[in-house]
Amino acid sequence: MYADAILSVFAQRYKSARETFVDHVETSSVIERVTHLPHPLKGPANEKLYCDIAWAGSPKAEKVLVLVSGLHGVEGGAGSAIQADFVTRYRRLPPDICVILVHAINPWGFAWASRTDEQGIDVNRNFVDFDGTLPKSKATQIWQDLQDGKTDIHTVGQDREQFDLLSEGQYEDATAPYFGGKEASWSRQTIEQLAAQIKPEKRKKVIVVDIHTGLGPYGYGELICDHPVDSQGHHDAVAVFGGTVTEPSLGTSSSGPKLGLHDYFWHSQGDHVCFLTLEFGTFGTPQMLRVLADDQRLQQSGKLDWQDENTLDVKHAMQDFFCPDEKQWKELVLFRGRQVIEMAIDGMTEHANHNAR
Repeated sequence: MYADAILSVFAQRYKSARETFVDHVETSSVIERVTHLPHPLKGPANEKLYCDIAWAGSPKAEKVLVLVSGLHGVEGGAGSAIQADFVTRYRRLPPDICVILVHAINPWGFAWASRTDEQGIDVNRNFVDFDGTLPKSKATQIWQDLQDGKTDIHTVGQDREQFDLLSEGQYEDATAPYFGGKEASWSRQTIEQLAAQIKPEKRKKVIVVDIHTGLGPYGYGELICDHPVDSQGHHDAVAVFGGTVTEPSLGTSSSGPKLGLHDYFWHSQGDHVCFLTLEFGTFGTPQMLRVLADDQRLQQSGKLDWQDENTLDVKHAMQDFFCPDEKQWKELVLFRGRQVIEMAIDGMTEHANHNAR
């Protein structure tokens, strides 16, 4: 059991989460560099929005661990807590390892309690080649069937095949969920700029862990690997994190195959780059689709009124689903987050020692 003081790193809302993260970063001895990237828009209380990037350990280290929170906005609470907790627990790192904390990569979605960004883009479907032919999927037809009453949320949520098709991603209808956009989002551009700073090609090893919530059993932190099963990235994921690594293409994951994932950008950075999604389950797929559908309708209704009771009901439901304010869930998240970070750091060190033999 964790003391309440330890669990105080959790916050459902962007403003509180950022204040906690920044406060810990500013007083930490392990942080060497911090960048506050301003977002062009503001939050519901007219607050400024930022993606904050903190580098722990030597920025020139040969091995890099990147921890990303808030790609899906409202899901940012869990990742923010894991990042703030990391800063409080580590006073030093091995000299050849740098940990980069990317806090609230989609700050608009975090602040406005939305899974998308300000353009309605699901950033985790946004990493496609927009100069080429965009992928096709059945997602928009399933969503239309839901709107027309030909099926219902409970049925789709309980039908794994239907849910996987709906959540695969789509590039046709900006008013429907899982929309991958028509151009590179602000968050994607920020990721690409960060990668240019990291220079993965000059590092010996890069592990990226992108923290999400919503899929899978309550409180369980699933490590999802979308590397091809015969690739070096998949081999490294299993070597470092063991049998808890799941693979959508093999049907062993709570997630199905997707289009335009954040993963795919990092896969393209070299065979020595390993990307995993750390997904924490909450209250099940049917309930997730209900809160997402309510938020989708609200987003399409026009300008959000943060003082309106219906708006607050929808947004609070989003926050409660994707970052439950429950002690047991927080403890499970923090334990698994610590475990994954330690395994990544140990794994990179052991990997280097093995190669040196």
